[in-house]
Amino acid sequence: MKLNYDDMFCYVLAELNKNKGIKSNKPQLSFRNRFEHIKRVFGWAKRIIVGVENCEEVVVLTAAIFHDSGYTKSSIVEHATIGKAIFLEYAKKNQFDLEFTNKVAYLIEHHSNKALLKNPDIPIELVVLLEADLMDEEGALGIVFDLLAEGYKTPDSYDSVFNEIMIHSAHILKQDYMVTPLAKKFWEQKKQFIETFIRDLKYDLFME
Repeated sequence: MKLNYDDMFCYVLAELNKNKGIKSNKPQLSFRNRFEHIKRVFGWAKRIIVGVENCEEVVVLTAAIFHDSGYTKSSIVEHATIGKAIFLEYAKKNQFDLEFTNKVAYLIEHHSNKALLKNPDIPIELVVLLEADLMDEEGALGIVFDLLAEGYKTPDSYDSVFNEIMIHSAHILKQDYMVTPLAKKFWEQKKQFIETFIRDLKYDLFME
């Protein structure tokens, strides 16, 4: 079985374009691009998986590419369900091994259920995918997200921007989702960045 990640990315991009699923339907989130998110999750998975024992990297990385391929502009069907079907069609066309196909399909189907990270019985491949998905748009990128989203509302003071950051970016300060060693390390780095940013912003705004 031969895997071609570049071809997979092209296939997913074509599906998202066909189904008008790249952009969010929310105008205040027009800067978000789901295909770019997919590429970043793929990158996070490659970072996190280093040193994780008994984890099939090809399963994780393939699932990362297809995990959000099922977004459409108007479908009421869950994107994970559609994404699984898109992958199964691709696997059939490329004559993928059945065991490999089933493992990847399982990850795509369950990638939105972040509560599964607390379940010690889930496959380690799903753990890594869930972690990689959570890593994106947090920390420094989370701050950028908040600034762009709040900027759409044309705020008339820094107060509303600060509140947006406290509601969204700061939420990770109370969360310890991660399981694998590098994911824990990266998550702590993101939390430290947010803590420092909020402290300095409070100082600059004379809130302390």
